[in-house]
Amino acid sequence: TIKLSVARQDERVVAGVADNGPGIPAAEREKVFQRLYRLDHSRSTSGSGLGLSLVRAIADLHGASITLEDCRPGLAVVVRFPLAMD
Repeated sequence: TIKLSVARQDERVVAGVADNGPGIPAAEREKVFQRLYRLDHSRSTSGSGLGLSLVRAIADLHGASITLEDCRPGLAVVVRFPLAMD
């Protein structure tokens, strides 16, 4: 199951994607944003390890932050964008 959410919190727009998959261990969550980093159990599947590093770079360009949070079961990816100023 995948759940999408968008909400306004203070001066930010918060977008989230949550699933009920295996998640990412807390000790690995910052590491998965590094270029070419892959979790040990994912090494048998194809991929380059660039996905989340690209997501963080794009978020940074927009002044946004990205975090990975427990969903139990699963993982939530939360992106916080600043509200546009007129």
